[in-house]
Amino acid sequence: MGISMLIGLIVAYFIYNDAKKLGKSFSSSLLWAVASIPMPIIIVPLYLLLGRKSNIDRRRNADPDVIDIEATVVEETTPCPMCGSKVQESFLVCPYCKHTLQLKCQSCGNNIEREAKVCPYCQAQIDYK
Repeated sequence: MGISMLIGLIVAYFIYNDAKKLGKSFSSSLLWAVASIPMPIIIVPLYLLLGRKSNIDRRRNADPDVIDIEATVVEETTPCPMCGSKVQESFLVCPYCKHTLQLKCQSCGNNIEREAKVCPYCQAQIDYK
């Protein structure tokens, strides 16, 4: 009788602390802990199946600051070389200072490097920077 009561108290202590860490109220945590003292073999599996899962789901649905990373579209940004504002990498012109971000060959229309003197695709002379 003494050993089973000691085991029940130890289990109650761990269940109470776990419930408090999960954000359960004082009364709910205390109820799970007290119930586990006389019947730890029955209450512990019930707590693990019912007590933990429902609270985690409620907390996830109730917190408006939680952002689902998988559903968030992340745009790659780069600083504009002229003004330093963050712009998307796909932009041709900076929307803040109107600086040309990606140069296009006037002859063939392909993107070219800013330092290029000749278009690598059509060999046209590049006369603008």
